[in-house]
Amino acid sequence: MSVMYVDIATIPDFKLGTRLYDLHELSEQDVARVMATKSRENSSNPGDLGQHMLQVAAMSFLLHDDNGIKIRSAGVSGSTEAAMLQTLQQLMVEDKPSVVTWDGKRSILPVLNYRYLSHGLSSPQLINHVDLAVELSGSSEQDSASLHEVAVLCGFPGNRALSSDDVLNAYLEGNIGLIQNNLEQNIMNTWLLNQRWKLLCGKLDHSSHEIEYQQFKEALLKQNKAHLTNFAESMT
Repeated sequence: MSVMYVDIATIPDFKLGTRLYDLHELSEQDVARVMATKSRENSSNPGDLGQHMLQVAAMSFLLHDDNGIKIRSAGVSGSTEAAMLQTLQQLMVEDKPSVVTWDGKRSILPVLNYRYLSHGLSSPQLINHVDLAVELSGSSEQDSASLHEVAVLCGFPGNRALSSDDVLNAYLEGNIGLIQNNLEQNIMNTWLLNQRWKLLCGKLDHSSHEIEYQQFKEALLKQNKAHLTNFAESMT
């Protein structure tokens, strides 16, 4: 059985903002500013942009199956959003994994639905999806706890997520690698928390949990990437 951990980073859909507000002469950065202003002016949604007004800037996966653990991110700088979405679809068709996310029901799946819709692509069917944030809180109605804070609570490395402004600035500067590395650290913490949750629920005993923990650490080191090595070395 394979399990896939997924996380995404989003930015404003510049093309949508351009069409909605007739901003054809503005840069992407200025379009984003106008979209944010329009969102604040909307009394029914004064905060962040609506999920239908976002696009996927980066997407990362952790696949855990009988062959071990592999972490990857979809696309490189310049890759199209459609290509990233098709990568996810291909992984879902080939591996048929169950999926684990952190706060995915609110912050990941709705965005993906809108993006597949916008591109006219078939959306992957996430039939076996576990939103770990909901499992731990027991409710999808309240704001989710911070992944970073819960990870640190459990003695894991944690990872301070990039703010929406940080993601946008990195994207505009062409620094997709920074965004991907941050997402990969998110899904590593999610993996660790899911294993701890399985231990709590009796789905893993302490011996199996320790074995998988060490195998996970070794898998990170084998990938020979600085941020994965640093993460592994910070695991106690």
